[in-house]
Amino acid sequence: MKKYTKYLFFFSFGMSLTSLFIIEKGYKELYPFASWKLFAVPSGGSLHEERYILYGLKGMDTIKINYITPSPYYDANDKALITDTYGKQIENNIDKEMSRKKLLIFAKDIEPNFEGYLLYKESYNPRLIETKAMKIAKKFIIEL
Repeated sequence: MKKYTKYLFFFSFGMSLTSLFIIEKGYKELYPFASWKLFAVPSGGSLHEERYILYGLKGMDTIKINYITPSPYYDANDKALITDTYGKQIENNIDKEMSRKKLLIFAKDIEPNFEGYLLYKESYNPRLIETKAMKIAKKFIIEL
């Protein structure tokens, strides 16, 4: 494998540049390893991961807001980052009321068809994703 490292480096570099060019033209990412997230936010090596999730209220139903759904202003990573940032501030009582208001504005912007919104914190082990043993612990944080 060591003898191929040099070739893999140049291949990855070339594909990353190609993906960057294609993304700038408005198309989807061609080469998944071009994204900074692979190196900056790895979670496969961790045994515990936490994230904040928004749920929408419609009548008597509670529906999980999907971050993958395209939005004209936010991609999936932006949605998750904004929710996590304000979720942590709300949970840790750091400018809680202002963070709640901002998160409510954000929630209405990405999914305006709900009557209300709930914020939950989910904890799980990323190594168990797609296994029968995977369990997600949910903790209610606040109603927006």
